[in-house]
Amino acid sequence: MASEIAYSGEAPLRRATADYTSLPELSAPFLLDPATRSYKHQYSNIYFVRLVELRPVVEANAARKWKDVRGQPPLLPRILNVQRSQLCYIVGTVYMEMPLKPNVLEDMARDHWIAPPAPRPKFFSAQDAVHLEDESGRVRLVGDVIRRERDREGGGLVTGVIMAALGLETGAGDFEVIDLCFAGLSDVYHPQSSAEPGNGKGKGRDMDMDLKEEDKTWVALVSGLSAGSNDTPADMKSQLLVEWLMGESGGLQEKVDASRIARLILAGNSLTAPVKGLDDRKPKRFTNPTKPLFQSHPTSTLSNLLADVLGASLPVTLVPGPHDPAGATLPQQPLPKIMFGGSKMRGLECGTNPLWTSVGDRSFFMSGGQTIDDIFKYLPSTSRLAMARRTLEWQHIAPTAPDTLWIYPFSDADPFVIRHRPDVYVVGNQPEFETALVGGDADGQRGDTHTDKTRIVMLPSFAETGLVALVCLETLECRTINFEVPAWIGDEDVKME
Repeated sequence: MASEIAYSGEAPLRRATADYTSLPELSAPFLLDPATRSYKHQYSNIYFVRLVELRPVVEANAARKWKDVRGQPPLLPRILNVQRSQLCYIVGTVYMEMPLKPNVLEDMARDHWIAPPAPRPKFFSAQDAVHLEDESGRVRLVGDVIRRERDREGGGLVTGVIMAALGLETGAGDFEVIDLCFAGLSDVYHPQSSAEPGNGKGKGRDMDMDLKEEDKTWVALVSGLSAGSNDTPADMKSQLLVEWLMGESGGLQEKVDASRIARLILAGNSLTAPVKGLDDRKPKRFTNPTKPLFQSHPTSTLSNLLADVLGASLPVTLVPGPHDPAGATLPQQPLPKIMFGGSKMRGLECGTNPLWTSVGDRSFFMSGGQTIDDIFKYLPSTSRLAMARRTLEWQHIAPTAPDTLWIYPFSDADPFVIRHRPDVYVVGNQPEFETALVGGDADGQRGDTHTDKTRIVMLPSFAETGLVALVCLETLECRTINFEVPAWIGDEDVKME
């Protein structure tokens, strides 16, 4: 593969490089073995394992937070041990009783002649009730504190979160909350290349904000490429993106910028969503091997784009999304590499959704966006960036699974628990671009060192916005580049006819 980008200067530009690992110690739980895959297990196992894993973390954080509370309130080992008028704190799993949430039992009991209601964008309502439960039982949480937490912008509660509640039992048998405590932000995970042997916490790297521009190394983040779309401008944007990454468009500065990109990450929906055509009304004949059942145009288009990018010595990480042919349940399994050319695609890494990886000495955690989309339905807030930050505070990226988010029924593990915090947290297929630094001295949370910071990046659809995000490996700086094409008059004429 070519390793140089030609331009009119004295010497060709060389592509920046960065070490890459798949972090198997963190990504392995997301890989499902086809030989042992089984859907016979009950989902209750996931809730039990989640509580067992996160209870010690929440208890330790609550003990630090409430150590100076007058009366030294005790931790009760079981929720049903609460006594009236005794100040204490309990730990359990949040359950949101929401009248607007879909109920499969009600759907089965509904008269089949009545059309089901349209899906709601949100389940939140003023009639929602918050409960906390463990293996012993469940208690309803009441009071101004729980009401403010449920309704405040940037806050909110969802089913499946492990939480501690400080308060006392009321005469009605409810638990009046005085304060709340979550697991909190965990330590940032650094790859072994930049860490002391035997640990995953790193040595404490300082970000050099005075680093020269030509010495910075960048990672390009794209979501919603929608290759093979019937929308002509979307395909033109993809071609412009590939030409820029290859250093074949723009002036000298654009070529220099492209040469500093060490890896391209496609975070979900790289293939266009299937479109129902007229031939779908005809019966399928599975015995005819000459006529394919589905169009191959999206796959071949993406294969050509990947071949061009890889030919410019730019490695690619491909994460599936909700529209990609990787299954409907999380974790989505890697797209077969043979779809895009197999062994010929050297430099292409197909991963799961979600996925842990390491680029340079930075850890990346990528999601196709389904987890945030489902959390969005529970909360009154519209800030998806705040919801992504909450998943780091909860130390769980998919708390609403398996209640309203489809996942594989794990029998003895919950892989969505975040035991470490990534350097870069990428969420694909979101309505708009948002980014922020959390942790460290960025928002007054644990510690005051640069190594505690995490860069959250919310990516919109590239096919709709033409936006590419760039993250600097040395400084965690984030920039955006937009690719625009003029209105396609030919398409407008066709629509008018």
